[in-house]
Amino acid sequence: MTTEEKNNPTGLAENPEAQHSGKAFLGAAIGWGFVVLAIIASLVTYVWESRNPRCNNGVLMADMIGIAPRVSGPIDELPIKDNQLVHKGDLLYQIKTAPYEIAVQSAKANLAMAEGALTNASLQIAAQEAQVKSAEASLQQAQSKLATAKDNYDRIAPLLAKHYASAQDVTDSKNSMQSAQAGVAASEAQLLSAQSSVLSISEAQAKRDAAAANLAQAELNLKYCTVRAPFDALISQMSISRGAFASEGQQVFTLIDINSWWICEPYREGQIRKMRAGDPVTIELKTAAGKYFKGTVESIGWGATPQAMQKSALPVIPQALDWVQLEQRFPVRIKFSEGVPQEILRVGTKAAATVHAGH
Repeated sequence: MTTEEKNNPTGLAENPEAQHSGKAFLGAAIGWGFVVLAIIASLVTYVWESRNPRCNNGVLMADMIGIAPRVSGPIDELPIKDNQLVHKGDLLYQIKTAPYEIAVQSAKANLAMAEGALTNASLQIAAQEAQVKSAEASLQQAQSKLATAKDNYDRIAPLLAKHYASAQDVTDSKNSMQSAQAGVAASEAQLLSAQSSVLSISEAQAKRDAAAANLAQAELNLKYCTVRAPFDALISQMSISRGAFASEGQQVFTLIDINSWWICEPYREGQIRKMRAGDPVTIELKTAAGKYFKGTVESIGWGATPQAMQKSALPVIPQALDWVQLEQRFPVRIKFSEGVPQEILRVGTKAAATVHAGH
């Protein structure tokens, strides 16, 4: 056996060109395989993201209210501290009540005076109305006398021509009738005077009502001196201390409602096409990286102001790229559907959310 036969025991002659061609075919097959896998992966990713849109630009939010005094005065009690957790009904602060207690006492005294004046006015008006009734009775009596005198005159006057009555009788009856007419006129004047002297009780009632309103406002201001937590909350941005003067309407700290946490995610307009309120959401907070929480879409914003449309004194011409059109983003409000540890919840925390649209 020759040396060549020993090196090639199969008996096949080596063909370098065939080996090179086989390697090229294998390399091409592997390359095209990667391309196909990449296309498949891209399609799967596209389908997944179209049905499960994700956004990484969300922010953790909570309902917040600013606490500002409704009355002015020095802070007498301040049992809270910044960043403290308070429960509904806990005392937040109290303004010194002495000036407002004095105002309440003064308002009560004014109300008592107004009610006394109203009572006196009622009695005076009752007396004046009695005078009016007396004047009306006098007028009725005078009118009755006038009717009698007139009937007597009308009866006697025709008898003078028949000599059944003397001229003196006619004159006396005429004088009686005229006297009765004067009495009626005097009674009418007396009645008019009595009616015009009757006072109106409206002014006294209005003063009483104004005094009652002033008392209610004074009592309300006294109540405003004590401020309690309207809900379970966290204290933030506290800028006042005990003994400081609190001015009406100036915010002294903020309350963060610990039962109202939600996520604001700015999704692109193409991503919200299939979203509906109630869709399940998977949430990840940066304060708890690697942990996922369940939530639901609460609402989808109906509008957003583009940056180019901000107020300006001159016409705004939005910049546009002919080959790239950026999608507008709209806020999507997401609420938690399960309990989340309080220690990882902070307003402004970055959040990522994946909406499982149509599930």
